Amino acid sequence: MKPLSCLSAAPIGRGRSLFTPRAPAAPDRLNRRQVLLGAAAGALWLGSGRSVSAQPQAALLVLAGAGYKRPVEALCAAFTQATGLVVERSYGNLQQMFAQAQASGRVDVLVGDASFIDQAQGLQLPRRVALGQGILTLAWRRHLPVPDGLSGLAGLRQMLAQPSWSVALPNPQQAVYGHAARQLLQAQGLWQGLQDRLKVVATVPQVSAYLSSGEIDLGFVNLTEALATKDQLGGFITLPSGDGSYAEVAIVAAMAEASKSTLDLTNTQQFALFLETPVARDILRRAGL
Repeated sequence: MKPLSCLSAAPIGRGRSLFTPRAPAAPDRLNRRQVLLGAAAGALWLGSGRSVSAQPQAALLVLAGAGYKRPVEALCAAFTQATGLVVERSYGNLQQMFAQAQASGRVDVLVGDASFIDQAQGLQLPRRVALGQGILTLAWRRHLPVPDGLSGLAGLRQMLAQPSWSVALPNPQQAVYGHAARQLLQAQGLWQGLQDRLKVVATVPQVSAYLSSGEIDLGFVNLTEALATKDQLGGFITLPSGDGSYAEVAIVAAMAEASKSTLDLTNTQQFALFLETPVARDILRRAGL
């Protein structure tokens, strides 16, 4: 932060020129109250300057897939409350996270699908803390005439059979649940038939935003996002992984190995331990993991 400069100006009396020098006040006119007020004002200005420059520094940088923003925000808030350590967060599809980490050379924790993280080049994050299983869902906008009782792959096929209903999914090349949705659609023989009504966006939250606004009829999102935005949706069905569907999605927190050269826990180690606590596990459970 650049230092602030403070300019003072004497009040200009009626008829006085801006450039007319003002005679200094006589010393005997400066009473004790004026001196004390001036000292108090100076102290207040200096104190406010220190408070601006002394903003808390982030102890950790956590990067996460955009579909897990809400639980990661909750985890970081609970961690800060428990430890006092401030966490900086950044979200996007995992390819964006990889690019950010490689460009900056800094990442302490990366949250996302283990298989995607394993393919990342140049990231030294060998340690894994399992957070849960990611589940794909097909959600729909409000007021869409969806029959009651639909579920699973049969429900998916029935909804996608409506030729006028548009469909959105995250980018399969960059986002975990876009990749999972494409795997499922290809396994079910539905991928090619959807191309003329398929909208590809960057991230899971963008799909839910299109659904919430009513611009898209159907959209593939993860269960965490569907639960977080259910009040803005018409509904959703969960889709199982496995044969004839998509590969299992294991959500992990990836980080560097714990150092054995010090007895003190690093900030990253403290975060890893926190992820195993009942508080953290309850946050993850309520997020559908």
